[in-house]
Amino acid sequence: MGPVVVREPDAGTFLRRMRLSDLGAVMEIDAASLPKPWSEAIWRSEIESPFGLYLVLEEGDEVIGQIGVRSVLDELHVTNVAVRPGHRGRGHARAMIQGALSAYPDARLVHLEVRPTNRAARTLYQSLGFRETGRRPRYYGDEDALLMTLDLSEGRP
Repeated sequence: MGPVVVREPDAGTFLRRMRLSDLGAVMEIDAASLPKPWSEAIWRSEIESPFGLYLVLEEGDEVIGQIGVRSVLDELHVTNVAVRPGHRGRGHARAMIQGALSAYPDARLVHLEVRPTNRAARTLYQSLGFRETGRRPRYYGDEDALLMTLDLSEGRP
């Protein structure tokens, strides 16, 4: 896997590998986006894992989004996608997903979980070609998760 840098020319943003020094901003975004954000220990473990790719989206000097992907053989699992409030609705999540997937040209399938009540995320994932393929009961504790899968053999988003 080569370097990951994706520029959005119109927005002045770019996607790069997450560093431990990004944890403060990443955890802020996580806390503003999820009812049960990850702890610093979980983030550190994920960033240091040889099976994961964690990226941040920067605009100027500000981290405005993050994405995490774990890789096992030819399958990927999107573990985390979040955009800072105030920057949502501008296509940043789409760009992060496309950028992260581009780092894995040989991947065949991509999986992720999403809350059934998160209509915006479900709409985005469906527009990228993800299909609902299952349900994980009480995945979030207070709510089930929909399992969504993208078959990259049908084309890349």
